[in-house]
Amino acid sequence: MTAAPLPPQTSEKTGFSRDPEGVACLGGQRIQKILEEAGVETPAYIYDLEGIRERLKKLDAAFGDTPHLIAYALKANNAGTILRQVAELGAGVDAVSGGELLLARRAGVPAERIVLSGVAKRNDELDLSLSEGIFSIQAESPGEVGRIIERARLAGKKARVSLRINPGVEIDSHAHISTGHDRAKFGIAASQIRDVASLLSDCPHGSLVGLSTHVGSMLKEPSGYLASARVVLTHAEQMRSAGHPIEFVDFGGGFGIDYGGAPAEDPAAFAEAAVQLLRESSVRDLKLVVEPGRSIVGPFGVLVARVVQQKTSGPISWVLIDAGMNDLMRPALYGARHRVEPVDRPPGAELHHIAGPVCESTDHFGEHALGDIPEYVVLRDAGAYGYVMGSEYNGRPLPSEVFVDGGKVVHVARTRGVEAWIADRLR
Repeated sequence: MTAAPLPPQTSEKTGFSRDPEGVACLGGQRIQKILEEAGVETPAYIYDLEGIRERLKKLDAAFGDTPHLIAYALKANNAGTILRQVAELGAGVDAVSGGELLLARRAGVPAERIVLSGVAKRNDELDLSLSEGIFSIQAESPGEVGRIIERARLAGKKARVSLRINPGVEIDSHAHISTGHDRAKFGIAASQIRDVASLLSDCPHGSLVGLSTHVGSMLKEPSGYLASARVVLTHAEQMRSAGHPIEFVDFGGGFGIDYGGAPAEDPAAFAEAAVQLLRESSVRDLKLVVEPGRSIVGPFGVLVARVVQQKTSGPISWVLIDAGMNDLMRPALYGARHRVEPVDRPPGAELHHIAGPVCESTDHFGEHALGDIPEYVVLRDAGAYGYVMGSEYNGRPLPSEVFVDGGKVVHVARTRGVEAWIADRLR
């Protein structure tokens, strides 16, 4: 099968582009040159720090003079080099485990800019949150509120608690990343919020300081986001009237990106819509918290792989590469599609099925227009939920990570290699 070739793109300063010769670039530098400068073999992730900073700054500016906290969803990409940039720009972190909380703290994120989410927080994670003095513990069930109060009592502290509301809102997204419908494991049903909040009334070891929600991921435009935000604002007004010291509302994240063929609005558009909604409410003085992840890092990372072999099975042309589902899980897990393109030239006309080396039929990245078989391919928009979801399945160590800034390599986190993997398994 064939597809119409795409014209070369002009080289851009940030993100993925192609130079006038049609060669793939990231952050304005040729990908092949980045690999050579870094001295790494494929598979390898490359991230554009300048692009990430610019995206974060643009989002921050969209809030204007509204008090706000951008709590970067650390689960999207937990690389320390990126996390330190987040901290330096004044953003915070949405952590979903004690490990992520500690990572954020050691990367320089102040405790007062960290929220802890997650449906099954262990007692040691609650204890850590209390000892660090984080901005808020996002409680997701009545039982968890009770445990937070008890852990705070034992520690002689007063917990800052926010309640995550399940808004009962359906969105147009993959079932595995839709979190705000009324059957989801996440959050507290809106009908229960008043009763759960009463647990914190005049409580010496806990106070209700916020309400939060997260409707799901890969939102293309703000309508579903705003529907869940309205539920939060309605309850915030009620909680304030009931005497709770509400300080903030957290509308969550989930801002989508364009993986090719399905454009998504810029995260700044979500922020502007959220600010307008808050200003129209009776609790307009509250701090507004958002939790972007994918939209900050996704477009500014790529996974580079070498073509190992081409083969034909009946009518199917397979191009087999050295990156697999152990390196980028999303296609196998969600049926997600990442554009796979030649590094040395734009996509051609001939279509090929791209697959990795893992012994699973799901190690398949889809059908893509490569034209003639290239030496290297690039899997685009892999900056979020890529390396962090990786594994060493089939004895394949996690790939190297290369960080560029202004087109220059500034840091390389090298793969630990096969020998370290063997030593670990034989310990």
